[in-house]
Amino acid sequence: MPKNKGKNAFFFFMAHWKKREEAHGRTFPNGFKDVQQDPECNAEWQSLTKQEKGNFESMAKNDKVASQISAKDKKTSLGESLIMLQQKEQEALMFLKNMQENIKVIIDTAVNLNFLAELKFCFVHVNWFFSMIVNNTLEYFPAEYTFGVFSLKNGIEDVHHIIVSAKIPLGYRREALEISQNSHKIPVEYEGGETDFAVMYDKLANFLESRKLVDQYPYLYTRKAFTREAQSLIAKLCDAAHQDKEQFKIYELESLFVHLANELFKTRKDRVMDSIPIYAHKIFENYTYRFDKGFECHFHKYVDEGPEYCSKSVLQQWAWTLCDEFCAPLNIKMQPGVHQPDRFKSNHFEERSLMSMMSNLQVKDVSEQHRRKVSSRTYQEDMRRRSESTPVQMIDCSKFQDGTSTSNNESSITKSASKSAIKKRTEYLNEKPLRPPNVDPRMYITSVEDLIPTDDENFPPIGGRGVSNRSRTFQSRKAPLGKGSILLP
Repeated sequence: MPKNKGKNAFFFFMAHWKKREEAHGRTFPNGFKDVQQDPECNAEWQSLTKQEKGNFESMAKNDKVASQISAKDKKTSLGESLIMLQQKEQEALMFLKNMQENIKVIIDTAVNLNFLAELKFCFVHVNWFFSMIVNNTLEYFPAEYTFGVFSLKNGIEDVHHIIVSAKIPLGYRREALEISQNSHKIPVEYEGGETDFAVMYDKLANFLESRKLVDQYPYLYTRKAFTREAQSLIAKLCDAAHQDKEQFKIYELESLFVHLANELFKTRKDRVMDSIPIYAHKIFENYTYRFDKGFECHFHKYVDEGPEYCSKSVLQQWAWTLCDEFCAPLNIKMQPGVHQPDRFKSNHFEERSLMSMMSNLQVKDVSEQHRRKVSSRTYQEDMRRRSESTPVQMIDCSKFQDGTSTSNNESSITKSASKSAIKKRTEYLNEKPLRPPNVDPRMYITSVEDLIPTDDENFPPIGGRGVSNRSRTFQSRKAPLGKGSILLP
């Protein structure tokens, strides 16, 4: 098996030279074969200084090392390099370590400078339609996302909300419909949303531009369970705009809670410091503010379960949860609508919206012509029924059951009332008498004994064993099924 020596420095120079010449309009039908035979390429390579060639030589050296590693490396069933997977795990651990250190530095700096109440944090939440695997990486197609700027003093100060109306790729529409129906209720390819991911990136960059710190975008906080969705959204926006996704860092909201609690729970005696990491993961799963209305987006305001799944409302729920825990240690007065939901205002808004809807209702009179059209009776019949109607007569049937005597007047009233009722029903409604049921008369059997043969003399027991047919205990027999037949009990 031949050794994989890797590519030399001249190869990387040819790749660079080919890309530059193609930008000027030249073509190379045979690829690198034409580039290698081109006298201009060889002349330029010979004219390079040792320092200029050093860049291409370092590329060749790195490629040689990578080729040697790949030759010895084992693969997974998905074709992934085990060494690369271990490297990714180490990078993930390093990212978590840097995240904890950076959050701690931010909190400690704010405490030392006494502006922790005004310190701003940026939250992000994403709703999605479906997920797919691309290059062994799980990606999520966004349906709605919200970025919000939060501080303990002012609550949610600014919000950037987008509903995505981009076209669903072929083969994923059913999954998108199911997830939409079971969660956020946003229609697939919703009219009125954004369709271009490059435009979405520009709007997000403009929203975060004023929050930059030394040319660095602020850290974006979301729950640990939603980290992949947020990372997938950032990658999709950056790829569409040809930008580097590394400029955005997705941090865990639970870690921010832990560092805030380590600093502010020192003055609270109702919190156990050793249980803060567990408490941080459970506090955001509570249903305290999940159904509070009034902060949804324009779409979820009129959708069932809108406050629970709307990404804009979810950011408010996170903000209220943090305010419940950390406003008191900072001596911040809780204001309805800022640090907690204004439920009185929300109920008043619902009452006003209900009254406005009821005021807009219009009750139209049904015309006589429409009444005649939909009615089964003619106008003359209806007027005759009204003129000949008699008041309802109440008859006490208990007197008949008790055997007490009744007057001839009551009996005559009963007979006349029944006769008049039958006459009117046949006269005005043109109804026919009910026909008897289509039942075979042979199926009316008075007793089970009718089914038992009684000729014991001609049909004695076989071989002297057994008992006579009359003495047998028969179970209920089922009559043959068919149209109009009945079943025996």
